[in-house]
Amino acid sequence: MSKLAELQANFIHDCLSGPLTPDNTLMANDIDTQNISAQGLMGIYQNSAIANITNSLSLSYPVIEKLVGSDFFRAMCKQYIVNHWPTSGNMDDYGESFSSFLAKFEQAKHLNYLEDVAQLEWLFHQSSLAHDSRHFDWTNLEKVASSDTLTFLLSPSVSIMSSTMPIDKIWLMNQINAPENIELSLDGDSGTFIVLFRQGLKIEMMTVVASEFMFLQSIENGHDFEVAIESAKAVDANISIDHYLKKYIELGVIYGFSV
Repeated sequence: MSKLAELQANFIHDCLSGPLTPDNTLMANDIDTQNISAQGLMGIYQNSAIANITNSLSLSYPVIEKLVGSDFFRAMCKQYIVNHWPTSGNMDDYGESFSSFLAKFEQAKHLNYLEDVAQLEWLFHQSSLAHDSRHFDWTNLEKVASSDTLTFLLSPSVSIMSSTMPIDKIWLMNQINAPENIELSLDGDSGTFIVLFRQGLKIEMMTVVASEFMFLQSIENGHDFEVAIESAKAVDANISIDHYLKKYIELGVIYGFSV
């Protein structure tokens, strides 16, 4: 390793290695410590790195920050960052495990909806970064002789999730120009089923019934059309598959198929 490459590696280590001590500050032998210790100097850079990473998390989790307040959010983020340092310079990749961290964060355990709200926000983030998909080819679908081996494909921007909490309402209530008179109860919700998809530059959130969710989840898991139908009808025997299939193709949630 060249001297420059070694210095760069040591600098990154000291910025992203947690609490600095005389034993783990690798830049100690390469910086002037007459006026300030190596730990003190590298601590300045480390604090700056934590602040920048926190700003990235704030962009990915604006509703979580609004729910707990900015000061508490930044304190949580610092603890998260120290234990989950970025492994890439691309901050779009960072923060996926934040929801599971919140579930275990002692000072926020009583806010049992935070984990699922954070998961929803991460799916919004992922949807915003996903590739565009082509338009559905109805002509080729008409040529398929049998649906036995037909497998539909969800668009790259589509994410689905379920929760026992009304996270769709919690998310909506914390948006600019939020709808008025949203009724919210955190006491034993019957279940929330969400589909996220992007249309143009806007990410749409749609709350669906359990049978629709099971239909899309089966497609997401790579099951063929017949299995997807069975999954939906196990929840609601009267579900109109033709209606939902047409609906999701027209919305761009389903963009293609394979046989």
